[in-house]
Amino acid sequence: MNAPAPRAGSGTALVERVALVLALAIAACAMAEVRGYLTDDTFIHLQYARHLAAGAGPVFNLGERVYGCTSPLWIALIALGIRLGGDGLVVAKVLGGAATLCSVALFFLLVHRTLGSAWLRAGATVAWAANAWMLRWSLSGMETPLAVALTLAGFASLAADEARDATSAGPRARTGVLWALAALARPEALLVAVAWALLPLADPARRARPARLLAAWWPAALILGAWLLFARAYYGALWPQTLSAKAAGSGGLPGILDDLRRMAGIVGASDAVVVALLVVGLAAAFRGRRRAAAPDAARARGLTLDLLPWVWVLGVPALYLARGVPVLSRYMVPVLPVLAWQAWRVAERAGLASPGERAATARAAWIAPLIAVLALAENAVVFRTLVVPQVTSFTRGMEQSLIPFGRWLGRHAPRDASVATPDIGAIGYLSERKVIDLGGLITPRMVPLLERAPFEDVLARFAFADFARPAFVLDRAAAAGDLLRRSPNAAALAIVDSAAVPNLGIARPGRVVYTLYRVDWQRLDAERGRR
Repeated sequence: MNAPAPRAGSGTALVERVALVLALAIAACAMAEVRGYLTDDTFIHLQYARHLAAGAGPVFNLGERVYGCTSPLWIALIALGIRLGGDGLVVAKVLGGAATLCSVALFFLLVHRTLGSAWLRAGATVAWAANAWMLRWSLSGMETPLAVALTLAGFASLAADEARDATSAGPRARTGVLWALAALARPEALLVAVAWALLPLADPARRARPARLLAAWWPAALILGAWLLFARAYYGALWPQTLSAKAAGSGGLPGILDDLRRMAGIVGASDAVVVALLVVGLAAAFRGRRRAAAPDAARARGLTLDLLPWVWVLGVPALYLARGVPVLSRYMVPVLPVLAWQAWRVAERAGLASPGERAATARAAWIAPLIAVLALAENAVVFRTLVVPQVTSFTRGMEQSLIPFGRWLGRHAPRDASVATPDIGAIGYLSERKVIDLGGLITPRMVPLLERAPFEDVLARFAFADFARPAFVLDRAAAAGDLLRRSPNAAALAIVDSAAVPNLGIARPGRVVYTLYRVDWQRLDAERGRR
């Protein structure tokens, strides 16, 4: 699947221009339906950004340097918006919406540079614009749209590099910079940045030009190296604490199988048509062996463009499985457009369309729109029946539980009080009180406890009492006041309020109840002393 030769004077066909306008309109209309989406993790970014904008540094709790942010670039952009006078949440949503529309345009640019048929380029662009998971996270205030945009920008730049035989170090340096920035938006993108740097070494001609390779590598290395040095000096760690916190208590064969099932469900829901196209294309290519072996020089030029997308598509899920990270849809979104791009490339190479062949062009003129319509229908169903109801119920749950709890604590809790909670974003951001993270993200000393027991048991036993004594604790259970039933320290707890949430997203469906308690530590110590 070598990069196609540049099409002299081909420009952008009318069908492509119409498809791009339609794709942007589809994305914009769908985003309007989820514009109110609120997720607790968004407030984590806002907390870091607010403190950074105020000059307190990129921290969640003031004075505690914990590397709990997976997207320093996203935090920096929000902090810049806050410094310019914007509201943090509004800034995050505007940035997310802009990045989503840029992702559509960048996907269009990528297929324009790598597919020979205007009909295939048009169909692929429209199909990607409707991706239900991308649209779900578009206005959530999370870093997902930025990570998608930077990932696609890197591949689009790579396609331009390969078409020019990569003889210029400037474009290659640009590609590395884009993926270095992507790695600061999502740490998984470090995988594609490293693979991009290493794959050219398989080309003997490029190995003979080490000066040009170094010229291409150093800007990306400078960006990533500068951040890693800062993280090491400021946080005392090279990697985000979330890599340990999210993996705590997971693992083993059951965890791997559960993650595989979850990833398959995410991809299958939005991209079953794309996967079917990929499978059919691979089967046709294998059966017909239509493509003759490329000359050595062409094969070397296309090596990176052929292999790197698969390193990304297969490597990211493998990393999640190896780490035991419970996979959410937003973790998979940066992979999905690359998977779709590869499916359309395979289909074209298998004979769906060939530039200059009238029969193949006619075939593409009806097959590409058909595939696009099927993908649109698939994602419309997922968006309507799954995404919109989930977004609506989750937002309503936030507005009835964590958000009012955070505001109540901001009004009534003493300034020096702390709160222990399994969901830290809205509580920390709105209360402006110190948070003890029962999930371990910003409280590293929780991680060893969570490796031995779930947070419900850790909270019930107050196993963190040796290093934290919060004035309030927030429990998440099936019923209000459940902590009073399961904790031996129930006598020291007083219920402040409780609120039910219809669901906690696709990863944790079903109704849960948050209950906020006040803790009487003198009584708790006395009870412990009698046991």
